Amino acid sequence: MSRTNRPPLSLSRMIRKMKLPGRENKTAVVVGTITDDVRVQEVPKLKVCALRVTSRARSRILRAGGKILTFDQLALDSPKGCGTVLLSGPRKGREVYRHFGKAPGTPHSHTKPYVRSKGRKFERARGRRA
Repeated sequence: MSRTNRPPLSLSRMIRKMKLPGRENKTAVVVGTITDDVRVQEVPKLKVCALRVTSRARSRILRAGGKILTFDQLALDSPKGCGTVLLSGPRKGREVYRHFGKAPGTPHSHTKPYVRSKGRKFERARGRRA
């Protein structure tokens, strides 16, 4: 699967999605990377399956008494996918999506232009000045 279809999921978003009713004691499945979020003070006990988990996110999940599985371990644990919740990160969170849309400079366009440099002389017309 391409990188664009494997967006990273932050620890805070995963905690928020797993706190929803009916999702307690279920395994969070992420086809992508789980990243740490320093804004979260307390990490609850979570059972997580992901392609990759960053080192700080891994240590925080395990310290809270959680469990991290790989996809082959998940296949043995629940072959039919019962008791799992499929989560994904924001797919349009990539910076390239800011450049898509109506041409920059046209009325009501908030599209980010591709600029050679960010200096004083480069694309600083009306609507672009701070």
